Amino acid sequence: ETGYQRRVRELCVRTTHSRHLTTTMPKKGKLPAHIEEKKTRVHVQEASPAYATSWTSSSTFKSLGVDQSFKLKTFKKDFQLNVLSLSDDEICFEMIGIDAPLANAFRRILLCEIPTMAIEKVYIEYNTGVLHEEMIAHRLGLIPIKVDPREFEFHEPNEPFTDIDTIVFDLDVKCEKKGDEIVHSKVYSSDLVWQPQGAQQEKFESNPIQPVHKNIILTQLRPGQTIKLSAHCHKGIGKEHAKWSPVGTASYRILPEIILNEKKPFLDEEAKKLVKVCPMGVFDIEDFGAHKKAFVKAPRSCTMCRECIRHDDWGQRVNLRRVKDHFIFTVESTGVYLASELLTEALKIFINKCQNLQEHLKSASNTD
Repeated sequence: ETGYQRRVRELCVRTTHSRHLTTTMPKKGKLPAHIEEKKTRVHVQEASPAYATSWTSSSTFKSLGVDQSFKLKTFKKDFQLNVLSLSDDEICFEMIGIDAPLANAFRRILLCEIPTMAIEKVYIEYNTGVLHEEMIAHRLGLIPIKVDPREFEFHEPNEPFTDIDTIVFDLDVKCEKKGDEIVHSKVYSSDLVWQPQGAQQEKFESNPIQPVHKNIILTQLRPGQTIKLSAHCHKGIGKEHAKWSPVGTASYRILPEIILNEKKPFLDEEAKKLVKVCPMGVFDIEDFGAHKKAFVKAPRSCTMCRECIRHDDWGQRVNLRRVKDHFIFTVESTGVYLASELLTEALKIFINKCQNLQEHLKSASNTD
């Protein structure tokens, strides 16, 4: 045993007994409680977080008899995916038992790799309005199109357009003055008229292709001004351009955990002050014998603003932490997909990536 390994072992197993310190070995295969806490929790302090890195190397705690090698059986046992809330446009779910790189990979798939249909080519015949053609084309591209992208193929460059890879919209609006009223002074996404190609009319007869939102302003016109164009939609992914991203936002946060020191509880006036100082309503007051005592009511609402540890000695009495392997996702759909479909589509892509990696590894091993 080297001197460094001996010092690490003594640091990890030091425990306090009455008036003296003794050095004992922890149970083989299990970390001491204080090391386990630093391994699994981020400690949020007043100045900065502590223990934010992940200790994932298989040999990190080898001197303590703890093997951190990845085990698929253990991962399957510990992993959880729970849907917390769901609507057509938004889903909130949590993933438990994964590391930050895996959570971020899933977030990037939601943002960049689920295909959608978006306007890619714009052929402008007339535009006498004040807005430049480039800006009109850009605004058109960002309009979410309500159609199932799985019904279309990717358009190959330099290939002719077909009904299986292209959707066509026409826009023909002229601003006129009728009496005291000005008609079509604003051009909306609802003015886009779908022009079915090939078998599209029959295929989408029950659910015509149209913009998700009909009240998006494209440009403004004055009497006598005209805009006439044809817009072609192609299939793509957000990695190529943000207009193909199926989400308005896809973010995650690590589960907050707030522990109050039971040896020095917040009572009476201090309890009221603690409840008042928290802007997110994390704390509340309950009866505690003849006193009123503060308790943690809604830990998930905590944003780690640190207001509760900036007063007097509160930093020693309120322990703010985050659970390193517990991620809460919030995903907002643009309306192209239902929010529930976004989750399943992202999982399919993630599984496909894992399978591709597995095949490449097998191929590389066979080559060697």
